[in-house]
Amino acid sequence: MPASADEKPTATATSVEKIIITGKKIARSATKTDTPIRRVPQSIQVIPDPVIKDQGNLTVAEATRNVAGVQATNPVQTPAYESTIIRGFAGEQWLDGLTSFYNAGNRDSLVNVERIEILKGPNAILYGGGTGAPLGGVINVISKMPEKDAFVQIGTTFGSYQFKQPTIDVNMPITEDGTVLFRVTADYTTAESYIDVIETDKYSLNPTLLFTDNNGTTLTIQGRISDWKAQEYQGLPATGTITGGFSLDRHLFVGPSNIPRSHSRVESVTAKLEHEFDETWTASVQTRLGHTEFRENAQSFAAGFDFAGNAPLFGTSWNVLNIDLFQQQDEFSVNGTVTGTFEGDGMKHTILVGADFSEVSDDGAMLGDANDIFLLAPVDLTAPVFPPYVYPANTPLNTFVDGVNTYTTKGIYAQVQSTLWENVHVLAGVRLANLQIDNVSPAFGLNQTSDTTRVLPRVGAVVDVTPEISLFADYSEGMKGNAFSFFLGEPVPEESDQVEAGVKFEFANGISGTAAFFELNRTGVPVGFPAVANGEQRSRGFDVDMTWQADDNWFVLANYAHVEAELTKAAGGGAAGNQLNTVTPDSGRVWVSYRFTQPGYRGLSAGAGIYAASGAYVDLANVYETDGYYTVDAKIGYDDEDIAVSVAVKNLTNETYFVPYTYLGGRVAPGEELAVYGSFAVKLK
Repeated sequence: MPASADEKPTATATSVEKIIITGKKIARSATKTDTPIRRVPQSIQVIPDPVIKDQGNLTVAEATRNVAGVQATNPVQTPAYESTIIRGFAGEQWLDGLTSFYNAGNRDSLVNVERIEILKGPNAILYGGGTGAPLGGVINVISKMPEKDAFVQIGTTFGSYQFKQPTIDVNMPITEDGTVLFRVTADYTTAESYIDVIETDKYSLNPTLLFTDNNGTTLTIQGRISDWKAQEYQGLPATGTITGGFSLDRHLFVGPSNIPRSHSRVESVTAKLEHEFDETWTASVQTRLGHTEFRENAQSFAAGFDFAGNAPLFGTSWNVLNIDLFQQQDEFSVNGTVTGTFEGDGMKHTILVGADFSEVSDDGAMLGDANDIFLLAPVDLTAPVFPPYVYPANTPLNTFVDGVNTYTTKGIYAQVQSTLWENVHVLAGVRLANLQIDNVSPAFGLNQTSDTTRVLPRVGAVVDVTPEISLFADYSEGMKGNAFSFFLGEPVPEESDQVEAGVKFEFANGISGTAAFFELNRTGVPVGFPAVANGEQRSRGFDVDMTWQADDNWFVLANYAHVEAELTKAAGGGAAGNQLNTVTPDSGRVWVSYRFTQPGYRGLSAGAGIYAASGAYVDLANVYETDGYYTVDAKIGYDDEDIAVSVAVKNLTNETYFVPYTYLGGRVAPGEELAVYGSFAVKLK
């Protein structure tokens, strides 16, 4: 697995420590209990802060390449919708165990990230906020917490495309006895892009206040303001990029250079109360109140009424259409658990019971001036002259989608973990899940409601075959509504299930990891607009994640995933058996780094890695397919307890490639080109 943390993960690890911290490996996201990963029957990976720093990662998306089968949302995508894919199906990026609906704001900021925990599969037992349980899995971002020792860390990163990113991390105990602690992290990023026109400004502010009686009771209050502004990038058509008898400029931004910038913002406050009654019983309650809003402005290309526009209308020309999308969401979530641990007769049992409630109100509309397609002259994208951007009038004729949608999830759940005969670890859980959907669309005269209750099981076991090798298997189910979708009839949620089996290993020579075979199924997938919930899909394959750290110097990370994701029922222009678009069938990464510990060189480090991926289909009809590609990254640096200096190179060989881009049915986007970034940070105590 990519990395591990101590049995009680903290934020005290520094970059001078070993990348992998020895001790029992814990990922609380999997069970909400302090259970070693080796004993959890599920594929779980942890990417801690030392690994992120070792590679010079700039975004959450870049960091997730350390885990097999994960395709994070493209960083050039406007933070207004989620397009994460895990094991071929839709995944989600969550924050501290609660949903980040639409994943808006400064989505990729790493300034407040302590570690990233990735769970593969539905994960419906413990996670049910927003519109339900993530289908393919969860990228759970864990925030930094206040510490008892005061410090201030100031840093900056700068580099290609006028990239500038100052950061600050202030940890300030309020009381001498450590009962009141405060920490705030913040960053600001301004940058141009390898894509023409785009100029980005974004920032994050994350204050955290922690109260504790130092005797088992803790109250943590987290604030978050996250903001993003840039021109809306909508990708490029397949024709002229990955196919066709002509070539478009891969740097092309479709639309006038003075188009209004799009905007995405999140404001939220999260509170978590934890209490230890005694050595057996603990309880916690976590709640979040948040507001999200975004606006997307684009001059989209189309071919007649084919808004994906992967083929031109004629010659090398496409229609253009002014689009204005605006939405806002209000969220309230609360999740409470009680945990008890019992030991005796060589056995250990951990019982967890919990309940949660989440309500998200989603209000917005997508406007497009219908006259544009007929009145605006087609644009030759090989030599484009774009008409001025004009906000479409807010009229029923121009309304493509509108609605006030409310998603209410409720659940009660119970989970039992048992260790039998010291080498058999059983996990069983069940969730009684309820999902209510209310969809109202004034423009289309729709008023839809549904109220669905399901019993969602989760069961699995791990058997320690030897002290170094364990076999595991598990089964789980999930249920999820589809945000901002409208149906012919009742808005039925889709359902999913996963079966998984594999091996976990942890050898004395420092090699550890997980390998698994899996199969996921989806039913009730919405098809068309208005949608009919009769789509069916399947994803099956194999993935492996492993690391090797035999000493304090060498660190090796490797992963590989093979994913066969396909339609099992014809839908959306695709025949049964067609591969799901945007899903990469084969991908993997290898990263090797060396840290000097010899006198005179201590603190120096160097690393390099390669990421490779096969081509993927752009559309469900499997007409357009990108080529496979690879990128090489490298980093050198120096750090000690007080300063850190590094230089990182992305796409060292300047490989040119395209990837599928999920915009209006699927297009392509160019991969990031050769870029160099320097970083400097100083820590004051």
